[in-house]
This record gives sequence, C-alpha cells and structure tokens, in this order.
Amino acid sequence: MFTAPGESNDLSRRSGHLPVLLSLIAVAMGLGGCRHPLLRLSPSPAVVTSAPTTVPPAMPTTLPVATPSVPSAASTPADLQGATDDNAPALPQAELTLITHGDRSLPYVALTFDACQTTGHPAGYDEAVIRILNDGGTPATLFLGGLWIQRYPSRTRALATNPLFELGNHSWSHPDFARLNPKDIGAEILRTQEIMENVTGRQATIFRFPYGTHTDEALEVVARHGLLAVGWDVESGDPDANASPDSVAEAISAQVQNGSIVILHMNRPGGPTAEALPDLIEQLRARGYQFVTVSQLLGLEPDALGATGRVRSD
Repeated sequence: MFTAPGESNDLSRRSGHLPVLLSLIAVAMGLGGCRHPLLRLSPSPAVVTSAPTTVPPAMPTTLPVATPSVPSAASTPADLQGATDDNAPALPQAELTLITHGDRSLPYVALTFDACQTTGHPAGYDEAVIRILNDGGTPATLFLGGLWIQRYPSRTRALATNPLFELGNHSWSHPDFARLNPKDIGAEILRTQEIMENVTGRQATIFRFPYGTHTDEALEVVARHGLLAVGWDVESGDPDANASPDSVAEAISAQVQNGSIVILHMNRPGGPTAEALPDLIEQLRARGYQFVTVSQLLGLEPDALGATGRVRSD
C-alpha cells in the first residue's frame, strides 16, 4: 500500500503550537476546529490535468456501504474519561501505514469530507454538500468527529443509511495527535467508535488524523484499534476564509489524478465547497474519472471495483 513520505512526521514534530493557533483561526471561521489550509501536511501531488488513459470499467448501480463491527467506551478530556484499551472493540489490528492514494493505473477518485468540531466550539452541517452528492449519485467518504456526531445524531444516522456514503472516524474532539500520549489517542478513537455505533449501529474501519498531523506512535495506536489511517493527496483549500468556489474547483482539478483522495469539508454552511461541487464533478467525469468511496478505492469492499480495483503495493 502507499504511505505518506516521512516529511509529515517531521513537520508535525516541528510544528509546536502552530496547529493550535490554526485551530483557533478555523474556529473563528465557523469550522469548529477543522484543518486549516495553511497547515499543508499532505505530500505535494503530481499535477495531472489530462484525461486518464485507462477506460473505466462499469460501476455497479448500487454502491455498497462499509459495514464495520462494534465498539464500546468513553474518552479523556473531561467528557472523554473512561475509554481504555479494555473497552476496545474486537477488531483485528489494521495495517500500520498511512494511505494517501489508491492505484495510479485506474481512473478512480475518492472525494472525502471532514466534519470536525472541538470542545466548546460547535461546528455546522453543510446540507447542500450532501444534497449535491445525492443529486449527482456521487459516492463519498465522510470523516466524522465524535462531538460532531453528538451534535447531529439524526443527520449522522441518515448519512449512515445512504448507500452512496461510508463513514470514517475523525477523533472525538479534533486535537493534534502529534501532541497526545497513547492513552489519550486511544480515548479519542474509542469514544468516537462508541458514539458512531450507538447512533448508526456500526463503527468505522478507517480513520483520518485531525490536521493531518501524527507521530509513528499515534499511527501504531490507530492500527492497534483496527483502523486504517487515510490521508489525502489532493488539497482543496476549502477551509480558507479567502477560498472561493472557483479556487476550490481549480485546486482540485489541477492536482487530481488516477487514485486520488481529495480532502474537503462539510461543516461550513455557506462556504465555497457546495457551490464548487456541481461543476467540479461534471468536469472530472468528463475527463474520464469515476467517483468511489475510500474503501472501494482501496479494494476493501468486496467486488466494489473487482479484482483490478485493489491498491497496488509498489
């Protein structure tokens, strides 16, 4: 599988208080603590603007949803106390790696949307994003924070029942995992697994680090809890206060290539994301790309893409 370059860990260690400051900026923008585009921790992707050379195989008319197992427990800053490894769900350990893209030989693209919220700073829900994905029959992966799920349980339940979407774990309170000890990391993961299970009847099998920051130790804890860490190789810039629909669409269009994982956000109503999506989706489809969930991109969902849809190991 593909892993992010080592620079991510070095940057996360050197960043010090930068993620905290950027988090505060994001809160002021109404993002509830979501990743700020100034914190560019993803690897610089190769720019591919031409249509893919591979003719995409037909996709199934009904896209399956990932159906994970069961969790249990609570977590550590005040509302997170009580989550321990003893309460962890019986998931097998996941691969110790950070996925940033899928197979470069196949014209599949995974749109991902983060919904993050920090303690004491409620985040929004951009319903227009979901409506546009629905109207266009566009699969997507939604990385939900535990506090966000707690604020929007009925909407989370509706998202979980929609066959176009799969849900991922995005931590409980969106802290910088490069600054947490293993116990607190486990608590953030388990509390979110618990609330996702309680609300939707299933738990996540994929995870995204808040701000994209992590250490090797944090990656080990995520894998030990049965979650595959998923990053991205295409930065949309949609949390930026100065971002526009055009800038978001242009940024994605310039970076996307076969196997790309695109990071966007769905907790800023009135932001540029929803307005950028219709034309962007149409343009990428015209270039020959097909949209899939992350699990479909990586071949984790049986028969979603067939045998050739699996991520390569080279």
